[in-house]
Amino acid sequence: MTQILVVATRSESAVPLGTLWGGSYDFLFADGFDAAIRTLERNEPDLMLSEVRLGSYNALHLVIRSRRTHPRMRSILIDRAHDAVLENDAIREGALYLVQPTTAELVDHVTRLLAESTPQRRWPRKQLLESLAAQVARKPARVVDLSYGGMRLELQAAGRIPSRFQMTIPRFEVVVRARPIWTRHTSAGSISCGAELSEGNPKTLAMWRHFVDSIQDAPPGSPAHA
Repeated sequence: MTQILVVATRSESAVPLGTLWGGSYDFLFADGFDAAIRTLERNEPDLMLSEVRLGSYNALHLVIRSRRTHPRMRSILIDRAHDAVLENDAIREGALYLVQPTTAELVDHVTRLLAESTPQRRWPRKQLLESLAAQVARKPARVVDLSYGGMRLELQAAGRIPSRFQMTIPRFEVVVRARPIWTRHTSAGSISCGAELSEGNPKTLAMWRHFVDSIQDAPPGSPAHA
């Protein structure tokens, strides 16, 4: 599910988001700069929607701090009055700057940014009849589904996932290098991670495709496809 971080020092600032709550979005709320930093340390939201004025800091500081740790996250900054300097700074940092947008305008901008930032799937996923035991950066994990371009993993919630990692499936003696595209914390306390291969070796890529083709997938209508 798409995850949106809302940063607001006043609860009424989140009111315009009411029309989004009924959609397919998972909302995280932070009541200020420090709370937002803590939330970003534990999560990988797709979009950050923040008030500009956050006490001693402003939302642009959040954007700048998150560029390296959350490179795929888009940002919308909402101001109560127009500030030309801040608007130019926001544009330079890749954020969208809005002044008192209407609910309809806000929804349109959120929908557009999320659509632009969602990568198009190049290969169909193969959902597995049974998950495969794996290791990610030497930590236990399970492979839930596969494609020619990557995989979806379930890991224990213990620290951050490296920006690049080696994944091993011992049962099949498969070893590939990958990088995370998105991560989500599940209700069970684990981490769900979508990753793409970062391999450049044609032999390794061919081996991975052969491995994907050889694995039995779940038939349509089974729990794995639910």
